[in-house]
Amino acid sequence: MKIQDLIDLFRKQVADVEKPRLWDDVEVLQYLVDAQDMYVRLTGGITDGSSVAITQVAVVTGVPFSKHSPYILRIRSGRLLTARRMVKMASEADLSHVGVVQNSSLLDYGFIKPPYLDDTDTGEVVAAVLGVEKNSIRWYKVPVADDICQLNVFRLPFPRIKDELSCLEIDEQHHMSLLYWMKHRAYSKEDGETYDKTLADSNEAKFRNYCERAKQEEERQRYKPRVVQYGGIPF
Repeated sequence: MKIQDLIDLFRKQVADVEKPRLWDDVEVLQYLVDAQDMYVRLTGGITDGSSVAITQVAVVTGVPFSKHSPYILRIRSGRLLTARRMVKMASEADLSHVGVVQNSSLLDYGFIKPPYLDDTDTGEVVAAVLGVEKNSIRWYKVPVADDICQLNVFRLPFPRIKDELSCLEIDEQHHMSLLYWMKHRAYSKEDGETYDKTLADSNEAKFRNYCERAKQEEERQRYKPRVVQYGGIPF
């Protein structure tokens, strides 16, 4: 469905076809952009491992951090293109599990102290530490060679919708559901002619219920079922 068609249908459903409009064109387009973003957030994100603008980040010699797109919701995996090897994804607390213990030392009770992030600790990049800074990857170790890291991610829609000539990225069978969130936003507008809490809440509930069902469908497609064996017989 084209964006203009969806906007026209929205106006018919909220009885806003006559001028002057209750909601102007800029507002309605913003509601649609927000609806698609919210759908994607609630269903887990759009899978992507090839869009250069989103999924490739530069690894620069001597620079501990690399920025990534704010439209990335979650990073699944990464691979260095020049070095031709995978990079492990970790949190700072997980560094003891990435298989590198060069910076480890024994504590008083015989336990191993996990690796820590030190900007003077340079070497081969073996891990991408997530969550240290917003929209950034902290490399472990600090790179000694330039490279490109190809990420596999869950992301928000990109490129962004700019006008009625842009395209929606989610599958067409879900376009009609966006009307629920658009009406939620429209009826939440603080204006005597448009504000209606009951309609805003009911449309939000319908939208969230739809997204939950869509998420379950997508998860069934993304993840293969595990095979459970009883007495050597797979089920």
